[in-house]
Amino acid sequence: MAGLVYRTGFIFTILGNMVYIVVSYFLWRSIYQNLTTIHGLTFNDTFIYVALGSAIFILLKTYADWGIGYEIREGMIAVYLTKPVDYEFYSLFSSLGGMLTNLAAISFPTIVLLIMVFRVSFSIGPGLFLFPFSLLIAFLISFFFDYMIGIMAFYTESIWGLSITKEIIISVLSGVLIPLQYYPLAIQKILFVLPFQAIYYSPLMMITRPNQGWETLLSMLFVQLLWAVILFTLSRVLYHQAVKVLRISGG
Repeated sequence: MAGLVYRTGFIFTILGNMVYIVVSYFLWRSIYQNLTTIHGLTFNDTFIYVALGSAIFILLKTYADWGIGYEIREGMIAVYLTKPVDYEFYSLFSSLGGMLTNLAAISFPTIVLLIMVFRVSFSIGPGLFLFPFSLLIAFLISFFFDYMIGIMAFYTESIWGLSITKEIIISVLSGVLIPLQYYPLAIQKILFVLPFQAIYYSPLMMITRPNQGWETLLSMLFVQLLWAVILFTLSRVLYHQAVKVLRISGG
């Protein structure tokens, strides 16, 4: 909800997303100038993927790592440790509020912009029904990554370098910038094994090509659920180990 308070930054985020969409449109229109499909994707498919990828990237940025790192560095974490509250779930629902704000102010307007201005046509299929569930799981996976980076502040006090490295790795390997089909086949095989593709590629492909068939779509959803469970378990273990080394100075 901080975006509603710091309105200038929030407005520039919206404007920046719109500029990115416009630039992406002309860039990919130029790439597809004499081509019908590239790697099995039409211009319409690729543009929907890239444009919504920008909106979903903003939507799934939880900033939990920065918040947790700040609370640990300032000693505020002690307040939560003395209360009967699960710190991970507290952080999760705090981040969820920001997601809902971005969903209403950025994601929905992006879809309207694509339909009304760029005349993009969305295919109809079961993927549209599964997309909200896929997006919710993607948010959980993104949060668990941010949460684990945040609690590394128990050891390092500053997580700036770790957070920036995490952002770069996810941006490159998750398929948020371009569809994974554009990578060489050998690299694709590696990327589909890693958890990063479950954050952006899976929900984006569900809305870009929703008529892939139930078997394919449910398989993608299962992989997302599997990674969510694995990362949740890992985050719990990491937290219970990290809290043992907590040091708070001051008075």
